[in-house]
Amino acid sequence: MTDAEVIALKASINEAFTPSAPINNFDLFAGRNREIDRVVEAIFQRGQHAIIFGERGVGKTSLANIIYDLLVLAGKHYFQVAKYTCGAGADFAGIWRSVFKQLKITREGTEQLSMDAMLPDSVSSEDIRETFEYATSPSIVIIDEVDRIAETDTAILLADTIKSLSDNSMNTTLVLVGVADSVDQLISKHQSIGRALIQIQMRRMSEPELLEIIDKGLSKTSMAVIDPVVKKRIAGLSQGLPPYTHSLTRHAALSAVNDKRTEITLSDLSAAVRDAVTNQQETIVTAYHKATHSPRENLYKQVLLACALAPLDEKGYFSAVDVRLPMRLITGKDYDIPAFSQHLNDFSGDPKRGPILQKTGERRRYRFRFANPMMGPFVILKGIADGLINEDWVSWSAPTSS
Repeated sequence: MTDAEVIALKASINEAFTPSAPINNFDLFAGRNREIDRVVEAIFQRGQHAIIFGERGVGKTSLANIIYDLLVLAGKHYFQVAKYTCGAGADFAGIWRSVFKQLKITREGTEQLSMDAMLPDSVSSEDIRETFEYATSPSIVIIDEVDRIAETDTAILLADTIKSLSDNSMNTTLVLVGVADSVDQLISKHQSIGRALIQIQMRRMSEPELLEIIDKGLSKTSMAVIDPVVKKRIAGLSQGLPPYTHSLTRHAALSAVNDKRTEITLSDLSAAVRDAVTNQQETIVTAYHKATHSPRENLYKQVLLACALAPLDEKGYFSAVDVRLPMRLITGKDYDIPAFSQHLNDFSGDPKRGPILQKTGERRRYRFRFANPMMGPFVILKGIADGLINEDWVSWSAPTSS
């Protein structure tokens, strides 16, 4: 392999696997057939809108990003698509001015005008409906990270807008994207919009879907082959979160190329685990060290790792009982719940250690989950890098409804 071939191959790997950015190309989008069907259902039903919700890192924005590709594949080239990503200070008028700048109307046959000029200085939900009445083509408006406005007046105005657009059967579809809690918060502002919203839950991906990410990405490169065991272990280590599938496959492929090979082996996966830990976001690394650091010998690292290995319910929660078996596997000792219950309380209630876990329920029936879902796989990768567990201990199966 020449130097030029190495550079070209590395470029294709970095283009195919993007752990830090959502997918924006349908060719690289994997799985989610049921969710895609629900989005299409919302788009082609007048008066229906959609909200895509789920944990952080499950691919909500990626699904929103490929909506236009779905329309093109369906031969619906005449749709316009506008997207706005909410920030902490997002206000109702600012959202819609940005949206309407992206939407055009046709005047006198050919002249294209931006629709934002039609908005008044003070914007209400009825002003949004009236502006859409001027539209000369159907549109889709994607508003991402709505959880960042969930507790503001903007959320109430947005709920009013959904109701108005739905009641008047306007030829536009709003697609809202946010974390799971934002659904209840938004609907609680306006109970009647529930019937206008198709609620699309994005759960963690199944193993076949994660394997499809690997196959689709590698098909865009000239990597010759990947060991099937490596693929399965990457899926297990990802714990249903596609950014980790992208990260581990990317690092493993680059490891092979650095060795002038086009075959990805187990040794490349070991290198990928180390690289993924080293190159993780600083906020994740800092939170981990805050939670586990202690001047004395302790079990904080082991307990947190056991939490990451515990089976989850459909909302990402586990119980103290679920931690017991992983603790025994990690330490080789028969620890029972009282030996680590204080650690769980510290992770969820002590500001010196986090909170890295969220706690819900009642005494003796508490359930826990990672405050940041992206933390769980990192803890597992760190445990492997530190020699606390082996790669082949980790498997993944998507949680099922209880």
